[in-house]
Amino acid sequence: MAQVTPGDPVLPTGAQAAAAYLCELLLRPGRYRRKWEQYAERSRPGQVNQLAVAEVLAHYLWEHPRASGDADVLPRQLKDTAARALSGKLLSKATLTLFTEAFGFAPMEREQLNKLWEGSAAVRVLSGPRAIRDEQAEALGSPRFKTLSLHDHHYLGPDGLPARHRVIHVIEAVVDGVDRVPYRADTNALTIEVGQGFSGLAGPFYQPLADLFVVDMLLAEPLTAGETATLEYLTSFHYAAPPAPEFRRIAQFAVENLDIRVEFHPDKLPGEVVWAVWDGMDGPIVEREHVTLDRQFAVHRYLRLAEKTAVGFHWDW
Repeated sequence: MAQVTPGDPVLPTGAQAAAAYLCELLLRPGRYRRKWEQYAERSRPGQVNQLAVAEVLAHYLWEHPRASGDADVLPRQLKDTAARALSGKLLSKATLTLFTEAFGFAPMEREQLNKLWEGSAAVRVLSGPRAIRDEQAEALGSPRFKTLSLHDHHYLGPDGLPARHRVIHVIEAVVDGVDRVPYRADTNALTIEVGQGFSGLAGPFYQPLADLFVVDMLLAEPLTAGETATLEYLTSFHYAAPPAPEFRRIAQFAVENLDIRVEFHPDKLPGEVVWAVWDGMDGPIVEREHVTLDRQFAVHRYLRLAEKTAVGFHWDW
């Protein structure tokens, strides 16, 4: 089963990758950005004001001293710390913890920052030659939003067939009037249940391409450019015949913070599972890496960024 998302990589060190994500969190419209902007005399588009960030860190230490002398630290003393951290030149675990506590990052964001800092082999930046054919991309059109975070949790039943799929999707509108998110898949043997952030479905499935089924999910409130929304939706499946033993995420445009997890039923475990990269939506596997199940009979992979690629897990029974 494939999920389709419309949208020369350098693999950074753990500290650099964490610093890049840290900057993104601080630049996104919302409470993190407002927290430092209140101290900024001036700000430039696309840049974090390091002295303003140092003010946030200093205020936090005044209120929550972690060691003797913390309450007396001045913002100018923390400016170099902020500058080195945000550039990735020197980002210690203690400094990362200070940032997460001072800005009050959400648990999911803290977890991703820690994964990146640790330089986990499961953290990647992946950009490929293509996700879908050019004519298919043209038929889908330009995206009206970008993906800031996407969590795919795929569950298989005791018969080895896909049972359900849960998605947590954080988007940011790039134009005004974004009122829907298309759900795209390579099958219509499924039922969609929308949750947080949605008001319902626009109608039945339609087919912009021969092998692609789409249904529009209506947002609870339309978004203007720069606004974000956290969305949740659940899919249940009713295949008449077993599908290919795989889960793929097709990313045409950039998908940040892609998290893919596939959980198998203990009564039906696979013989082998590989992390795979496909040559587009309809191409063969071009890269594979053997992976093992964890204690919950699941496999997991986190990508810092994915674009123009098709990635996921393939298994054999």
